[in-house]
Amino acid sequence: MIRRLFPAALAFLALCCCAPPAVKDAPVKMIIETDMGNDIDDALALAVALRAVDEGKVELLAVGCHKNCPTAAAYTDAVCTWYGHPEVPVAMSVTPVQEFSDYVDYTAKVEDFETTAQEYPEPVALYRRILASQPDGSVAFVSLGFGTTLAQLLESGPDGYSELNGKELVARKTRGLSVMAGSYGEKKRAEYNVVNDIPAMKKVFELWPTAIWQNPFEIGKQVMYPGRLIEENLGYDRPNPVAEGYIAYKTMPYDRPSWDVLSVLYVLYPELFTESVPGAVSVDEEGYTWFTPDPSGHHIVLSATLDQPQALMAAEQEMTFRNDADL
Repeated sequence: MIRRLFPAALAFLALCCCAPPAVKDAPVKMIIETDMGNDIDDALALAVALRAVDEGKVELLAVGCHKNCPTAAAYTDAVCTWYGHPEVPVAMSVTPVQEFSDYVDYTAKVEDFETTAQEYPEPVALYRRILASQPDGSVAFVSLGFGTTLAQLLESGPDGYSELNGKELVARKTRGLSVMAGSYGEKKRAEYNVVNDIPAMKKVFELWPTAIWQNPFEIGKQVMYPGRLIEENLGYDRPNPVAEGYIAYKTMPYDRPSWDVLSVLYVLYPELFTESVPGAVSVDEEGYTWFTPDPSGHHIVLSATLDQPQALMAAEQEMTFRNDADL
């Protein structure tokens, strides 16, 4: 069951555990998990987050690449550096994950842009250190790929940063998890981010102790990022690594679904989406996701009505397209 939340309902929901982080009074403390290099929407999503940092809407605490892939981490580092935030820590998983992609790895574009890190730390230890230092209930995780590292975080034990185990630390320090994963369309689909590490995504939905806002496959197909903005170099007058990655990913011109972009956008503009009633999402052995309404549940499934994709695209454009003269 899906329902639209009108302003009064949104105000009420802001008081409960399923509410997304508010961004009006203080920047959202955000950690991004990404399978950077598997699709260009990860790069666009990171660009949105970095622009939100500039606008005082987000404090980007870290970006983790949950692939054992130096080019993915280096490209992520290059994007952060290019957008003026070399201070953002970038992590690289030491655990290989299975992938089913055979297209060009656009992260090779990193050779054309500056990086700042000499090496990239392991993400679970980095996240535990960061979480331990943050106020309770303050951090929003955004997951743009597989559940590998998040599952490892939940199963981590006490260490020098915190006496809490992973689930306890996440419960104390996070507001919730905005995740691009799963599918609920007419065509039954075991969605890519789930099937690449089914056991991990099962653990994430079963064990994550705070709110989960699930952005399924179908919404991204409703909001196509326009290639014409890339042809204009996202409004910049110097080479942009996100635009260059987009061009390298597929033969231009093309529009691309906004899957991962919407998970970042939801944290910033939840009012642009339609939210389900509270419930519980489960993952089966084949990688399909299932939603069961439950008043006591802390999972929300997102969707978009026919009139919402236009507003979502306008917000995406606002957060990605800019002229150097405006900087």
